[in-house]
Amino acid sequence: MIVRFFLIVVAFHFSVVAYSYTISADVLNIELKQNYSFVERSLHQSDLKIETSSGKIFFDDEGVTINVITPFEENYRIEGGNLEIHDVFLDQKQTIDIDQADNFFINLLMNGIDMNSEAYSINHINDQTIEIISASSSDLIIFSFVSNKLNLIRYKDSIGVEHGIELTPL
Repeated sequence: MIVRFFLIVVAFHFSVVAYSYTISADVLNIELKQNYSFVERSLHQSDLKIETSSGKIFFDDEGVTINVITPFEENYRIEGGNLEIHDVFLDQKQTIDIDQADNFFINLLMNGIDMNSEAYSINHINDQTIEIISASSSDLIIFSFVSNKLNLIRYKDSIGVEHGIELTPL
């Protein structure tokens, strides 16, 4: 009888531990600061056209660099409140104040996820998927994990283009 009770308690403990390993905001924050190669696919609803780009994302202590390799070589650098866009082919650079851009996705990427934020809500869709919804607009970002590693980011931009970014750790 005592052995059965002990086995039930142990089984219950392991089921609670297994269930409680839902991806947390802390895990998401750690994964968002990793270096990745990526393949980004965007779907334009107006003409049902899918475009693909690929590149690499690098984080350092000062900010993030995104190098788009295909189809056009572009480099983006986010640092100190600024976004620098460099079109390598045309050798043109442009700098934008991130606050003026007011981009929900960039704000989350640079500032991380705060469980207590009033600017957005966080929903756990399942053990491997987190959905973040802006409180002030209809912005929605979905983060999907495979084996507890960030694998896919999905969102719709301000002009209605759907994006899916597949990530591979470097």
